Order: sequence, then C-alpha cells, then structure tokens
Amino acid sequence: MNSSRRILVLIAIIAIVVGVSVQGAQQQGPKKDAGSKVPLPDAPAQPVPMDKTGPPQKQDRLPRTDTLSIDVDVVNVDVVVTDQSGNPVTGMEKSNFKIFDDNVEQSITNFSPTDTPLTVVILVEFGETFGYYFDNVVTPAAGFVNSLRPDDWGALIAYDIRPEILVDFTKNKNELFNGLRRLRIPAYRETCLYDAVWDTLDRLDGVDGKKAIFLLSTGLDTISKHSYPDLLKKAGASDTMIYPVSMGQMARLYFESRGMSGLDSITFLQADNVLRSLAEATGGTAFYPKFQGEFPSIFELVSAHLRDEYSLGFVPTNRKTDGKFHKLRVEVPPMDVVHNGKPIKLKVKHKQGYYAPKS
Repeated sequence: MNSSRRILVLIAIIAIVVGVSVQGAQQQGPKKDAGSKVPLPDAPAQPVPMDKTGPPQKQDRLPRTDTLSIDVDVVNVDVVVTDQSGNPVTGMEKSNFKIFDDNVEQSITNFSPTDTPLTVVILVEFGETFGYYFDNVVTPAAGFVNSLRPDDWGALIAYDIRPEILVDFTKNKNELFNGLRRLRIPAYRETCLYDAVWDTLDRLDGVDGKKAIFLLSTGLDTISKHSYPDLLKKAGASDTMIYPVSMGQMARLYFESRGMSGLDSITFLQADNVLRSLAEATGGTAFYPKFQGEFPSIFELVSAHLRDEYSLGFVPTNRKTDGKFHKLRVEVPPMDVVHNGKPIKLKVKHKQGYYAPKS
C-alpha cells in the first residue's frame, strides 16, 4: 500500500475516533445522512428563476469580458494587488504598473479596474476520508455559495475516483444548495484531484469572463491519470484562478500531536504544497483553516480578490507565433496604502503566462 493510500486509511480511522471521543458530548462525528440534514439557508420567498443561457461563452453566449487571453495583437491579464496581510489594494492607476513578457518590459495599452460578475466552479473532494464529515465539505461550500452575488454564475462538482457534475452553471443559489444535499454517503477512499481539476479547467476553457475554481480538498491524490507536473503546467497557462481550501487540518494536528511518522508528515506537506502551487500558478490564494470560524473571512477575502482586480493589456513587442509559453511578470512600487507616510511593499498575483498562437 503506497503512502497516500495508507495515510487516507489512517485518517478515516482516526476521524471516527476523534468524532466519538472529542465530539461525543455534542453527538457529532461521522454523519452518513448528512445530505438530508445539511443546515443550508432557507429558500427565498420567491425563488430566483433558473437562467437557461449559461455563463458567457467564447463562441456565442453572453458578451465577452476581458481576461487573460490572446487576441490578434493584445494580451490581457487580470491582476490582484494586496498588502502583506492579503487585503486587496484599490484605487491604483495605470502608471503604478509595469508588465514584462519574458523579462522584456511592455507598454500597457489597456487598463481598467474590473468588477464584473463571476463564473465559479465549486469543486469538492467527497471521498471516505475528510469528506466523511459534512463540516469539511458541505458547510464551507454552502457558505461560499451564499457569498455569490445575484449576477454570478456557479456550478458544483464533487470528485472521488472521478468528477461528477452535481449542478451545472446557474445563477440560482437554491439549485446549488440542492446539489449540496446530494452529498450523503462517500463511496470511495481513492481520490483523483489532478483529474478533477484538469477536467474542470477544460470545462471552463470555453467560458469567457472572470473565472475561478473554489477547491475544497485535502490535496491528496491516489488514482489520477494526469500527473501533477502536467496539471501545474496546464493550470499556469489557463485563464482561471484557483482558490484552494485545505480540508482536515484538525485531523492533521491530531496526528502530529501523537507522533506522526516522517513519511506521513511528508505526505501531508506534499498535499499542502499541491494546493499552494495550484493557487500560485493561477494567481489565486490557498487557505489552511483549522477552525470553522475561519471560513467566513475566507469567503470574504476570495470574493474581494476576485472582484477588486485590475485588467492590463499590452501588444507584445515580440509577436512570435511559435505556440510556446511566454512568462508574464507584473510589478508595482511600494505605496502608502494606509496614508501614514510610510510606503509598504505590495504583493501582486496574476497568471504565470500564456501560450502564443501557433502559425
């Protein structure tokens, strides 16, 4: 049994022990009927009608909104600027930005703040590990659904040995809540994280506008056909930001306090790194909550990052049609964002690059 599978089995066993011993007084722990007892928000008095048009498509659906893409001449990239605490910095101007294409500075031709509707896929791991507890999956997913605005598009996908679309794109939150109620009894311990993210990126590739994946996952993968390096390359070249939220951090702390083996500790560290790397490759942010009370601030921060973006566009000075990957780098100077006369260094998040068209 390989390390990943062994750790999944151990986690499932210890999760049951923790649920009985630590939470027994509150009669919590494994909830095999979680899908029928999920404390989701009540339906509004007059439900929002289902919008059948779907999210904006690159072919023929809703109007196009600029994001990272290659047009005939212009490269567009969305940028998030934050302070050292991760809070978005607003009110910046075109002159505050420098953009580099393969280390060559480019002239910014297009600039605008972006506050447009989102298209978000909520991708959740639902295997017989951490997914066994609805507090790790359903509760945070429902909270994120609740943070969406009326004009946002949302879809729900769950994965174990394969990804399954529970709810296709909709603006109706009730549809998404009903999809979460389908998460009842996990069937498998195996997980295909890489394949699930790969498949979701493929599905979003045909969607235009501001896109993101809200990923609830342990970061562990045992059965995917796609490799981690290939997935990282695909994610880095996509125009979809990934915001991972690590599941099961409390179980990890439980193991560590009882003398976790070196090999198992490395497995957990690798899982954390997978989530972090997916976020960094796509311009997103990874979160590792240890308590339920951390989720509301995560929803708020993710929403702020996605909405308080800047759209930059430039015409590459080197217009090669070689089909190769071109690295992007965006820089901003230190700024006095708290107005105390002391400029601070800012963080910049954006896509790693783009593939040039191939002639």
